[in-house]
Amino acid sequence: MGFRRRDRAALVWAKMSFLASETDSAVSVEHACVVCGNVLEAAGVGLTLAVGGGVAEPFFATDERSRELEDLQFTLGEGPAWEVVRGGMLLVVTDVTSSETSLRWPMFAPEAIDRGVKSIIAVPIRTGATKLGVVDCYRELAGFPSREGQAEALVCADAVIALAVADVGTGGTGGPGMAEVIDREFTGHHDRVHQAAGMVSAQLGIGPVDALARLRAHAYADDRDLDEVAMDVMRRRITFRSES
Repeated sequence: MGFRRRDRAALVWAKMSFLASETDSAVSVEHACVVCGNVLEAAGVGLTLAVGGGVAEPFFATDERSRELEDLQFTLGEGPAWEVVRGGMLLVVTDVTSSETSLRWPMFAPEAIDRGVKSIIAVPIRTGATKLGVVDCYRELAGFPSREGQAEALVCADAVIALAVADVGTGGTGGPGMAEVIDREFTGHHDRVHQAAGMVSAQLGIGPVDALARLRAHAYADDRDLDEVAMDVMRRRITFRSES
């Protein structure tokens, strides 16, 4: 079994190295995510991380649809990434259109269906008992992925950790890690949301996690983008007041 795991890891790293060679670049977190999607027959992939044990936030996506779905999870506070960050186990949803999935994610599931997603595999990124994040693989076909695909996907998740650590070791300057893969659209958006949540926290005298939940609820009730509501809070166009 140990040999098989080493053989599988070598195969996955070879796939990542081949991708990197096509652009004459070092193997990076992006290549780990792309290979993870490939082995699971996914049409797109998103990377969500829980930095410093905080709220799960998207950092990277391979395509616009995946970017939208990762951002929606952050906005709605539900979806595969949230579930895996809490539980830490590989999650396979074979049919997004099922009633079970609708009950599981009443807000997120319809959005995924509208974007043509049929099944989702969420691969945990963890070291020991520490949950670091998730690679969300969005598929246009229903059903289970192969066992070997799932096993290789877990190797890809381990590679994300290794590459991110390598980036920290080089100070994030030229290392094949997170610095060059982080989607700036995500980070700018989240900075605004967290700043607005801080203002709501002060206005209502509640913790930042509860304040973020209030922001999400307000955005969902008004059918607005969370970033738009955050901007209005920062510009003091929206003020939250205690009901007591």
